[in-house]
Amino acid sequence: AFELLDNLTHDKVRRHPSTGRLQQAHLLPPDGAEADASPVETFRPLTDRLLRRVLERVPSYGRGPARWVPSVACALIDEIYRVRPRASLLFADFDYLPPPVLEAGEAEGDDAVGAPLVTDMDDRDHANYRMAPPLCDILFPTDFSKLAKYVAAGEERRLNVRVQKQGAFLLENGKEDVDETRSWLTDYSPLIDDFSNCSILTATPRR
Repeated sequence: AFELLDNLTHDKVRRHPSTGRLQQAHLLPPDGAEADASPVETFRPLTDRLLRRVLERVPSYGRGPARWVPSVACALIDEIYRVRPRASLLFADFDYLPPPVLEAGEAEGDDAVGAPLVTDMDDRDHANYRMAPPLCDILFPTDFSKLAKYVAAGEERRLNVRVQKQGAFLLENGKEDVDETRSWLTDYSPLIDDFSNCSILTATPRR
């Protein structure tokens, strides 16, 4: 799957500042009667079963500051292996996205780890998803090391799981095709030198 992970729904979690207990983010209707008011983000005790499962398998998702967790991607992976236990997987996606380009005076962006890049149909970035118009592209970067741990941690899964930068993967698996795209003058190849913020996760059954 190529550029699937960045479009899937994520959930935000954090540790309570006083108790250290895990919490999940909820959206509430905006305060007041203003038509253009933004929804209100609040945190409540962690109760979501899927999020609990993800955090049990990869506890580091729940450490440190507030973080976006690829909960739906994890659910998709579990479903794939439920239906096809010997499946091989390949996910290619962004491991980093630049901060939003905001106009002067706009609120600061989402400071949670793994926050999405939110861009409207006029190619204008927004500080966060709550302050954006209804029609937007919402792209999440993927922490491939954590996702790889989730893939490998499934019950009864015997997998070889690897994470590589896109360039390294293409050189290993298609060097001849890469060489055909190189500039004779500069040795530049768009397959290697562009999209340096992409990684690839592969999971294959052990023999």
